[in-house]
Amino acid sequence: TPIYKRVLQAMMPYFTTHFGNPSSSHYYGQEPKEAIAKARMSILSLLYENRDRHVVSAEYQNGVIFTGCGTEADNLAIHLALEANRQRFEDYNTWDQNEDLSSSSFTTPRIPHIITSNVEHPAIAQYLKALESEGRVTVTYVPVDKEGIVPAEEMKRAIDDNQDNTILVTLMLANNESGALQPVKEIADYCKTKKNG
Repeated sequence: TPIYKRVLQAMMPYFTTHFGNPSSSHYYGQEPKEAIAKARMSILSLLYENRDRHVVSAEYQNGVIFTGCGTEADNLAIHLALEANRQRFEDYNTWDQNEDLSSSSFTTPRIPHIITSNVEHPAIAQYLKALESEGRVTVTYVPVDKEGIVPAEEMKRAIDDNQDNTILVTLMLANNESGALQPVKEIADYCKTKKNG
């Protein structure tokens, strides 16, 4: 896909003149560092346009992470969901080493659960399959209907059936092969009503 013309124009100074490492402290890194900070603030302003100005203050800038590609961004989002919930599952899965594991009082360890569709982009689907094969997550793959759309009620049912362990519901807005638009807003709104948020 060719780069959008306005994006190319905005980036040209950093491809040709101000190409220093923005993480370094030397002079050549200062201009790119300022540009990245400005880009983060622009994104935050778009996301929180109806909120008070303090919401998009400097303390929120590190919440905007730039990645090299969509696959990296997808994998990072899943990784961060796992990390954000790690303590919850570690606390539950801690037991006394002297406990009789065959006793009825022993609780089966819980692992994080993720819900997605059976036509999710390979960047998501392959990473989830890898996590499943490592025993790090369980995944529910909700099938699409004959039009290639995930029925919202089926997604909601999967959320309700696995509410205690579900840490993430991931669903692409538009299928990259068929163009089918998924009911993301309806499902996101439903997720917001759940106790784990």
